[in-house]
Amino acid sequence: MTPTGKRILLTATAILAAGGLATYLGTTLALHHTITLNTYGNEVGGAFRLMDATTGTMTDQTFHGRWMLVLFGATHCTQDACEPALRAMSDALDKLDPSKRKAVIIFVSLDPDRDDAERLHQYAATLGPRIVAGTAAPQALADLAKEYHAPVEKVSDPEWSYTMRMSPSFVVMNPDTRYKGMISANQSAEAMQKQLATLMNTAD
Repeated sequence: MTPTGKRILLTATAILAAGGLATYLGTTLALHHTITLNTYGNEVGGAFRLMDATTGTMTDQTFHGRWMLVLFGATHCTQDACEPALRAMSDALDKLDPSKRKAVIIFVSLDPDRDDAERLHQYAATLGPRIVAGTAAPQALADLAKEYHAPVEKVSDPEWSYTMRMSPSFVVMNPDTRYKGMISANQSAEAMQKQLATLMNTAD
Protein backbone atom coordinates (compact mmCIF):
# COMPACT_ATOMS: atom_id res chain seq x y z
CA MET A 1 0.00 0.00 0.00
CA THR A 2 1.26 3.43 -0.92
CA PRO A 3 1.93 6.06 1.79
CA THR A 4 -1.05 8.05 0.53
CA GLY A 5 -3.27 4.96 0.78
CA LYS A 6 -2.08 4.33 4.32
CA ARG A 7 -2.88 7.91 5.32
CA ILE A 8 -6.37 7.60 3.86
CA LEU A 9 -6.93 4.29 5.66
CA LEU A 10 -5.70 5.69 8.97
CA THR A 11 -7.87 8.79 8.59
CA ALA A 12 -10.97 6.72 7.80
CA THR A 13 -10.28 4.44 10.77
CA ALA A 14 -9.90 7.43 13.08
CA ILE A 15 -13.17 8.94 11.85
CA LEU A 16 -15.02 5.65 12.40
CA ALA A 17 -13.51 5.29 15.87
CA ALA A 18 -14.49 8.83 16.79
CA GLY A 19 -18.01 8.22 15.54
CA GLY A 20 -18.28 5.03 17.55
CA LEU A 21 -17.01 6.79 20.66
CA ALA A 22 -19.50 9.62 20.20
CA THR A 23 -22.34 7.13 19.84
CA TYR A 24 -21.22 5.25 22.94
CA LEU A 25 -20.93 8.44 25.00
CA GLY A 26 -24.29 9.67 23.76
CA THR A 27 -25.99 6.42 24.72
CA THR A 28 -24.27 6.39 28.10
CA LEU A 29 -25.38 9.94 28.82
CA ALA A 30 -28.93 9.17 27.73
CA LEU A 31 -29.11 6.20 30.08
CA HIS A 32 -27.77 8.06 33.09
CA HIS A 33 -29.16 11.53 32.69
CA THR A 34 -32.59 12.95 32.09
CA ILE A 35 -34.18 16.22 31.13
CA THR A 36 -35.25 18.60 33.84
CA LEU A 37 -38.97 18.01 34.34
CA ASN A 38 -41.38 20.88 34.67
CA THR A 39 -44.36 20.50 36.98
CA TYR A 40 -46.06 23.53 35.40
CA GLY A 41 -47.01 24.46 38.94
CA ASN A 42 -48.99 21.25 39.46
CA GLU A 43 -49.03 19.50 42.81
CA VAL A 44 -49.02 16.22 40.85
CA GLY A 45 -47.88 15.58 37.28
CA GLY A 46 -46.40 17.75 34.60
CA ALA A 47 -43.89 17.38 31.77
CA PHE A 48 -42.67 14.02 30.51
CA ARG A 49 -40.51 12.60 27.73
CA LEU A 50 -40.80 8.93 26.82
CA MET A 51 -39.68 6.49 24.15
CA ASP A 52 -42.94 5.37 22.58
CA ALA A 53 -43.86 2.00 21.08
CA THR A 54 -42.48 2.99 17.66
CA THR A 55 -39.03 3.93 19.08
CA GLY A 56 -39.92 7.58 18.61
CA THR A 57 -40.20 10.18 21.34
CA MET A 58 -43.41 11.42 22.87
CA THR A 59 -43.83 14.24 25.37
CA ASP A 60 -46.72 15.81 27.22
CA GLN A 61 -46.87 18.35 24.40
CA THR A 62 -47.59 15.53 21.95
CA PHE A 63 -51.03 15.30 23.57
CA HIS A 64 -51.65 18.98 24.22
CA GLY A 65 -55.36 19.66 23.78
CA ARG A 66 -56.40 16.21 25.00
CA TRP A 67 -57.12 14.82 28.44
CA MET A 68 -54.39 12.46 29.64
CA LEU A 69 -54.96 9.53 32.00
CA VAL A 70 -51.49 8.46 33.17
CA LEU A 71 -50.82 5.03 34.71
CA PHE A 72 -47.50 3.49 35.73
CA GLY A 73 -46.79 -0.24 35.63
CA ALA A 74 -45.22 -2.75 33.23
CA THR A 75 -46.16 -5.50 30.82
CA HIS A 76 -44.96 -7.88 33.56
CA CYS A 77 -47.32 -6.36 36.10
CA THR A 78 -47.70 -7.58 39.67
CA GLN A 79 -50.88 -9.67 40.04
CA ASP A 80 -51.60 -8.94 36.35
CA ALA A 81 -53.30 -5.76 37.55
CA CYS A 82 -52.32 -3.42 34.71
CA GLU A 83 -54.28 -4.98 31.88
CA PRO A 84 -57.71 -4.97 33.58
CA ALA A 85 -57.13 -1.42 34.83
CA LEU A 86 -56.26 -0.21 31.34
CA ARG A 87 -59.24 -2.02 29.83
CA ALA A 88 -61.59 -0.56 32.42
CA MET A 89 -60.39 2.99 31.80
CA SER A 90 -60.63 2.44 28.05
CA ASP A 91 -64.24 1.25 28.47
CA ALA A 92 -65.01 4.29 30.63
CA LEU A 93 -63.66 6.62 27.97
CA ASP A 94 -65.69 4.87 25.28
CA LYS A 95 -68.78 6.26 27.02
CA LEU A 96 -67.39 9.75 27.62
CA ASP A 97 -65.38 10.20 24.43
CA PRO A 98 -66.82 7.98 21.68
CA SER A 99 -64.94 9.96 19.01
CA LYS A 100 -61.61 9.00 20.64
CA ARG A 101 -60.37 12.55 20.08
CA LYS A 102 -60.64 14.15 23.51
CA ALA A 103 -58.64 11.79 25.72
CA VAL A 104 -55.74 9.36 25.69
CA ILE A 105 -54.41 6.81 28.18
CA ILE A 106 -50.65 7.04 28.76
CA PHE A 107 -49.19 3.78 30.08
CA VAL A 108 -45.68 4.28 31.45
CA SER A 109 -43.62 1.11 31.81
CA LEU A 110 -41.28 1.05 34.79
CA ASP A 111 -39.42 -1.92 33.29
CA PRO A 112 -37.31 -0.60 30.37
CA ASP A 113 -35.01 -3.65 30.49
CA ARG A 114 -37.82 -5.89 29.22
CA ASP A 115 -40.34 -3.47 27.77
CA ASP A 116 -38.69 -2.40 24.56
CA ALA A 117 -40.55 -0.69 21.73
CA GLU A 118 -41.70 -3.92 20.10
CA ARG A 119 -43.10 -5.36 23.30
CA LEU A 120 -44.84 -2.12 24.22
CA HIS A 121 -46.36 -1.94 20.74
CA GLN A 122 -47.71 -5.48 21.00
CA TYR A 123 -49.02 -4.90 24.50
CA ALA A 124 -50.83 -1.67 23.65
CA ALA A 125 -52.24 -3.15 20.44
CA THR A 126 -54.00 -5.91 22.37
CA LEU A 127 -55.70 -3.34 24.63
CA GLY A 128 -57.07 -0.97 22.00
CA PRO A 129 -56.33 2.30 20.22
CA ARG A 130 -56.82 4.58 23.23
CA ILE A 131 -53.67 3.37 24.96
CA VAL A 132 -50.22 4.77 24.20
CA ALA A 133 -47.33 2.99 25.90
CA GLY A 134 -43.87 4.35 26.57
CA THR A 135 -40.82 4.04 28.79
CA ALA A 136 -37.48 5.72 29.48
CA ALA A 137 -34.09 5.20 31.11
CA PRO A 138 -34.26 4.13 34.79
CA GLN A 139 -33.27 7.49 36.27
CA ALA A 140 -35.69 9.34 34.00
CA LEU A 141 -38.46 6.95 35.08
CA ALA A 142 -37.63 7.46 38.74
CA ASP A 143 -37.87 11.23 38.32
CA LEU A 144 -41.10 10.98 36.35
CA ALA A 145 -42.70 8.59 38.85
CA LYS A 146 -41.83 10.99 41.66
CA GLU A 147 -43.41 13.85 39.70
CA TYR A 148 -46.62 11.83 39.27
CA HIS A 149 -46.56 10.47 42.84
CA ALA A 150 -46.30 6.89 41.58
CA PRO A 151 -44.40 4.29 43.63
CA VAL A 152 -41.66 2.28 41.93
CA GLU A 153 -41.71 -1.21 43.41
CA LYS A 154 -40.15 -4.39 42.04
CA VAL A 155 -41.79 -7.59 43.31
CA SER A 156 -40.20 -11.07 43.18
CA ASP A 157 -42.08 -13.49 40.95
CA PRO A 158 -41.52 -17.26 40.54
CA GLU A 159 -42.43 -17.26 36.84
CA TRP A 160 -41.03 -13.96 35.56
CA SER A 161 -38.23 -13.42 38.13
CA TYR A 162 -39.81 -10.09 39.04
CA THR A 163 -42.76 -7.86 38.25
CA MET A 164 -43.41 -4.14 38.65
CA ARG A 165 -46.29 -3.04 40.85
CA MET A 166 -48.94 -0.88 39.19
CA SER A 167 -49.47 2.62 40.52
CA PRO A 168 -52.68 2.73 42.59
CA SER A 169 -54.34 5.47 40.54
CA PHE A 170 -54.62 7.06 37.13
CA VAL A 171 -53.42 10.65 37.23
CA VAL A 172 -55.85 12.87 35.33
CA MET A 173 -54.36 15.83 33.45
CA ASN A 174 -56.55 18.26 31.53
CA PRO A 175 -55.88 19.43 27.93
CA ASP A 176 -53.59 22.18 29.25
CA THR A 177 -51.54 19.68 31.32
CA ARG A 178 -53.11 20.84 34.56
CA TYR A 179 -53.63 18.29 37.31
CA LYS A 180 -57.33 17.51 37.87
CA GLY A 181 -57.25 14.55 40.26
CA MET A 182 -56.75 10.81 40.58
CA ILE A 183 -58.96 7.83 39.84
CA SER A 184 -58.35 4.50 41.56
CA ALA A 185 -57.11 1.91 39.08
CA ASN A 186 -58.67 -0.94 41.06
CA GLN A 187 -62.33 -0.35 40.31
CA SER A 188 -64.92 -0.98 37.63
CA ALA A 189 -65.27 0.87 34.37
CA GLU A 190 -68.60 2.25 35.58
CA ALA A 191 -67.03 3.73 38.71
CA MET A 192 -64.17 5.19 36.67
CA GLN A 193 -66.66 6.70 34.23
CA LYS A 194 -68.58 8.51 36.97
CA GLN A 195 -65.47 9.95 38.59
CA LEU A 196 -63.92 10.92 35.29
CA ALA A 197 -67.13 12.62 34.11
CA THR A 198 -67.07 14.75 37.25
CA LEU A 199 -63.42 15.71 36.78
CA MET A 200 -63.81 16.50 33.09
CA ASN A 201 -66.84 18.67 33.75
CA THR A 202 -65.23 20.61 36.60
CA ALA A 203 -64.44 24.15 35.55
CA ASP A 204 -60.80 25.23 35.86
